[in-house]
Amino acid sequence: METNERTRRIREDIDAFFRMMRLHHRIVEKRVEGCGVHHSQHRMLMKLSRLGTSASQKELAEAMEVTPACVARALKSLSAAGLVGKAEGADGRCNEISLLPAGQRVVEDSQAIFQRIGEEMFEGVSEAELAALGDTLNRILNNLSNMERRDGGAAPAPAEGDDGQ
Repeated sequence: METNERTRRIREDIDAFFRMMRLHHRIVEKRVEGCGVHHSQHRMLMKLSRLGTSASQKELAEAMEVTPACVARALKSLSAAGLVGKAEGADGRCNEISLLPAGQRVVEDSQAIFQRIGEEMFEGVSEAELAALGDTLNRILNNLSNMERRDGGAAPAPAEGDDGQ
């Protein structure tokens, strides 16, 4: 493939990828709006669930790639809504954040929604196509992470299975 043709194809594929991500985001937003939490709060509940039974505010901020101040603001509303609890950490300095039963229900309902979206999204895609897509996306993600490290950023290692929701 000629360089110009490859460049055009890469641009088209990147554009299609971003259109797909925006459409996916709109569908997710529409389907989870009944959960009663804002997008960033929802994302925080899902991330906290993946981190285990509890996490410090700092761990949560790092996992979400946001500032601790952003986490603190979102946690204030989640705590007031009875979705998360905060306790003093083992070192006496950090707040340990954990899901409360109502927060766990939001996570479980969301996981069922995400599973249905994934099934619909990949309808008609074979296992071989899915495996090839996963391999390709992981290679691109690794390339981007390497670029960021070379450019002086501290790119986190790609998280396997991290859907960002």
